[in-house]
Amino acid sequence: MKRTRIAALCAPLLALALAGCGGSSSDSAGSTSTGVIDEAKAATAAAFAGTDRALPAGGPPAREGKTVWALACSTQAAGCVLPAEGFVAASQALGWNVKLVDGKADPAVYNAQLRAAAAASVDAVALFGVDCSMVKASIGHVRGVGVKVFGGNALDCDDKFSGGGEPLFDEHLRFNDDLISYEDYMSTFVGPAIADWVIAETGGEAEIILMRQNDNATLRLVGDSQAARFAECGGCIVHEVPFTAGDLFGGKLQGKATAALQKHPNAGVVMVPADSAITLGVGAAVDQARKSGRDGLLLTGNEGVPSSIELIRKGTQSYAVGRPLTWTGWAAADGLNRLFAGVDQVDSGMGIGSMDADHLPKGDVYDGNPKSSNYQENYKKIWGVD
Repeated sequence: MKRTRIAALCAPLLALALAGCGGSSSDSAGSTSTGVIDEAKAATAAAFAGTDRALPAGGPPAREGKTVWALACSTQAAGCVLPAEGFVAASQALGWNVKLVDGKADPAVYNAQLRAAAAASVDAVALFGVDCSMVKASIGHVRGVGVKVFGGNALDCDDKFSGGGEPLFDEHLRFNDDLISYEDYMSTFVGPAIADWVIAETGGEAEIILMRQNDNATLRLVGDSQAARFAECGGCIVHEVPFTAGDLFGGKLQGKATAALQKHPNAGVVMVPADSAITLGVGAAVDQARKSGRDGLLLTGNEGVPSSIELIRKGTQSYAVGRPLTWTGWAAADGLNRLFAGVDQVDSGMGIGSMDADHLPKGDVYDGNPKSSNYQENYKKIWGVD
């Protein structure tokens, strides 16, 4: 049986962000069932093999001459800027005038840039890492003057951490063959895949520092789904450590991770909800702990961005779920083109391709399973462009 004790006060959140929870720990009094371990091993093997599906088979030709903006949460966060850059490249192929806008990890900037897009009379804005809950009023404003809003890797206003309100995006990128939302994708596939690797790698016997960024709805979904999976792991002890975007970009994350490692000297796993947390401090804290004698300490990330592939090769990072971020941008552009054409959205075919030291992509970038490497040419064929 597990019991939970509150260990810290709620971390401060961004002004327009979501209610979060403070640090907590779960104490295990048993072992993990064989069934849970077998499930985790099977899921991990499938993720390593790659879960991409068939590429789209058809769609409307390019609706040329559109003016579109790509709003990235921050050009310093790979999980935001890589999809935005992919969107820019795809937009250029579609014959659109396109601009990449840096949100600077600041909701005030997100809102200002959306209103600037409205003033510029653009045809559409695509959001990457910018959730509806942070820009709800501004979305209403831009849509009111005829600007379409497309959610790439972004949550609409009907996600549960926005109070389950009405969706405001004109359209959004679909994930998986049943066309699930980004919310379901992160909760059903991404978060559990990372937890399953930990369970499989440790045989269901692990003490875990689970670092949580609850002022970001997407990353809160990742943390919640991981915690839910570990609740099924009878041999797992989980210590939740909250941090904020201010900690991440303000140089405080290494200190928080070091303090957590000192507080929990028997922890053998550190988990972060996004790879940027590793490069901005957690990786350094874990490497220092290893030098101090904790050689087997594992560190998991999320997206599998280029810096993380390098860190896995070097031994700093242990695992990433592997998400095709540039492809995400191309798929978003295709989705927006379908919206302009008035046709239904389709499955992009994107899955995951998990990576650790024994399962790394051939190059320095992960952007889909090998069988999907021609996705850009496939989109251009659909659009009727060179």
